[in-house]
Amino acid sequence: MHRRPLTRQAPLARDTLLALYPATLVALTLAALLAPQRAGPLALTQVFAHFLFLPALLLLPIALAPGMVLLRLTLATAAAAFLLVYPPAFGAPAPSPVADTPELGVLSWNLYVGGVTPGALREVLAEHQPDVVLLQEADWEALAADGELLAAYPYRRLRPEETAPSLAILSRYPIVDSGVPELPGDVWDMPRLVWARLDLGGQAVTVVNAHPMPPRTFGATCPLLHCYNTGPRDAQITGIRAYVDELQRRYGDPLILAGDMNVSERERAYDDLAAGLSDAHRAAGLGFGASWRPGQLNLPLGLIRIDYLFASPGAVPLTFTTDCARRGSDHCLVAGRFGLVFGADLGAPTRGAATVLPS
Repeated sequence: MHRRPLTRQAPLARDTLLALYPATLVALTLAALLAPQRAGPLALTQVFAHFLFLPALLLLPIALAPGMVLLRLTLATAAAAFLLVYPPAFGAPAPSPVADTPELGVLSWNLYVGGVTPGALREVLAEHQPDVVLLQEADWEALAADGELLAAYPYRRLRPEETAPSLAILSRYPIVDSGVPELPGDVWDMPRLVWARLDLGGQAVTVVNAHPMPPRTFGATCPLLHCYNTGPRDAQITGIRAYVDELQRRYGDPLILAGDMNVSERERAYDDLAAGLSDAHRAAGLGFGASWRPGQLNLPLGLIRIDYLFASPGAVPLTFTTDCARRGSDHCLVAGRFGLVFGADLGAPTRGAATVLPS
């Protein structure tokens, strides 16, 4: 008498049990949206949460079986949550704002403290043909000794007295002004920003190369999960944006902000960094744009996106590429072209009272 109800209950129990995983993914996604964390294990989990969706793909064949109603519903909800929070770019380039507008090609790359040889860098530049190159973790002595590279980019900021540690700017256009800001010592472990103003034949463009610190507590004897702390990095990102806004107020040029920002697009600090600017990957890129992978694994693709090209309203993203070919760095390079608008009111976006910082 009791066998038939038990038989009917078995598929329901299996459906309910399997639906727990996608339901948990949805709950974690909502928790990250409603109560994002800035420190500790949960904050680190938010950065890599998109990988938790991969095992859900194994449930798709099971969801097609009869009676798996709850599993199908939760998988569909999890897919919607994933696309909402981790949307890919669809490669729809923005049109040039004006016919025959001037364009600027920009490439940004973290060279992994000498992991990329000068020869590999020259090959990349020959392939992508950028007008401006912004490098992080660069060996300035190796770059300064490369006559072929310097001939292709005769205007540069390389030497320690010219730039922040391990940051470099190479340009085909004359540099008419540049600087490394003196920022508050309680926020900065070292200078992490250099900017240059380029002369494009009577019109100027400002480029900013930044590399805020990684999100962890340095000097502490504790494992990464417990040392993960975004506070110092977030304070540096706030300082970077304040200085970028001040450059915009000072000059009013089209402006490109680039670099290894050590922040994923799912963190609050990304919103602080990107507010009022155009993310070139989102505007003109394709796919997820992940740009960092563990150096020890030498993967042919990135795992999370932390390298960016941001543009002010006077620089319209036309194309964007994330190049993850294995060349000795734990970072993929990012490159894009921008249509430039001159002569308009291109001051900094309104973000409260102006913060005047020293040049």
